[in-house]
Order: sequence, then structure tokens, then C-alpha cells
Amino acid sequence: MKFMELTKLLREEIKPAYNLKGEDIFLIQTAIKNLKSTLISDFEEFNFMKFNGEKLKIDELKAQIDTLPINSEHRMLLIDTPNSEIIKYLNSYRYEDNTCVIVCIHSDKFTNAEIVDCSSLDRKDISKYILNYLNKFDISIHERALDYLIDSTNKDMSKIHNELLKISAYASDLDVIDMDIVTNLVANSSEYATFMLTSAIDEKDLTKFQTILSDMSKSSTMSEIFSYMGKYFRRMQYIALSKDDENIAKILNIKLYAVKISRQYIKKNGINFYLNLYQKYTNLDYDIKSGKISPTNAMYKLVF
Repeated sequence: MKFMELTKLLREEIKPAYNLKGEDIFLIQTAIKNLKSTLISDFEEFNFMKFNGEKLKIDELKAQIDTLPINSEHRMLLIDTPNSEIIKYLNSYRYEDNTCVIVCIHSDKFTNAEIVDCSSLDRKDISKYILNYLNKFDISIHERALDYLIDSTNKDMSKIHNELLKISAYASDLDVIDMDIVTNLVANSSEYATFMLTSAIDEKDLTKFQTILSDMSKSSTMSEIFSYMGKYFRRMQYIALSKDDENIAKILNIKLYAVKISRQYIKKNGINFYLNLYQKYTNLDYDIKSGKISPTNAMYKLVF
């Protein structure tokens, strides 16, 4: 079955095993979330188990399959990259009336299961996903705005989902999303990458920061990226020192929504976190212009 069919088919029949195949990590994660919400009604810490399939032993798997759920109709076993021994066992297993549902990811050879195709969606299915998402909030979207959303995110489902979160929060009291709303809210590719980079800093996720920085460096110079960071830290400093959201939004020429999101991170990390980062950025910027450090080294020194 296609990913887009999963939610509907789960309402009709629950299969004893699923194999999530495809390269789109967002779709795989969403499929897992949908399966879990359908199968597990209570005691998730007991009824949902995730295993590293490369290290999983047959005896451990058998014990998990034979374990009955608590206050729920099913248990769900998620097996990531099952080894050959596990695949052989699962392919010959007779599920019968088992209450334990097996879900495998990163396995092409697990055939004794319902295959869920999590390959990248085509434009038609992406449009359907967006429309279905907005429909949950009784919101529609103009065709041009829909096309812009898809194109500006380069059809990346993870980016599209993040933008939909932003749009639905901003337009919760509206009936229709028009082109003006989307162009004002949806970041273009370079702005989006900068947003993700600064979000990694806000979340203090250094692994994510390194990955995004590596990707950005393929299309932008490190001096450009460093400049983006300066604008962001200046903005965060102004917001941290101001108490009037509407006024600071006008001064910085940004949406009120962006100010509110920034406030959340400032509250989480503390004002001094951003004041210190801005001071550190200023010192490093001076060192770059003085020839004491390269933009690349300054970028890493800024965070690490």
C-alpha cells in the first residue's frame, strides 16, 4: 500500500505485520506514529517496544511476541534493521490471532508483512497531504498558494510539515490560506536553512547543527552563513530586551508569530544565553575582519 492509504486502511483492518519501505524518513516516522496511535490505547511504555534489529535475538523476540498487552487490544514491536536471523524467523512465522503487531523498518527482505511504501511522494499526493492537514482545522488553501508552498520547500515533506505547523497556528481563525499569507510565512530555501540552523542552536542540538551547516555550505559561503547568524542573534537580542511584541515586530519588520516563537526559546534558554551568543558573535566577527580567524572556524567556535 502507499503511505497515503495507511490511515484509511488501518480503520478497516489491522494487519499482523507491516514493513515500512522507502527513503523518506518523515513518511516513515509519520507511519510509525499513525500505527502507534491506532494500535496502542494505553500503557505505551509496556505495549510499545522498539528494538535494534541488528542485535535482537530470536528468544527475546519470541518472548515479546508472546507477551499479552495491558489494557489495550495490541502491542506493537518496532524492529529497526532486522538481522538475517530475525527476518528468516518472521518470514516463516504464522501470526494467526496474535495480539502483537510487528513493524519493521529498513528491511527489504521482510516479505511476510503488509508493505507500506514510504518513498517520496509525487506532487499530487503532496497536495492531498496538505489539503487533508488543513482540513482538520476547517481551512482551505488557494491553488497558487498551494503550489508556492510545495515549490518553496522543494517538495520536502519534513519542511512542508513544519511550514504547515506555522501556517495553521497563524491562520487558526481564517477560512482560507491565500498567496499573501504563504509568501509571508513560508521561508525560501536559504531562509529555511538558516531557520533550521538557528533552531538547532535554540534546541542546543549540536549534531543537528553540524548536519545543517554541512548542507548549507554546499550552496552558500561560510561568510554568508555567518552573516545570517549575526542577523538572527541581533533579532533575538532585541526581542529579549523588549516587552512589546507588536512594536518589536514592526521595528524588525517580521511577523508577530515569529516574535512569539522567539519568546518561547528565550523563556526556555534564558535571556543571557542569547545575549552571550550575540557578544560572542560580535567578537568573532571582529576577528574575521581582522584576519585572525576564518569564517569556517568562527562558525564552529560560535557554538562549540
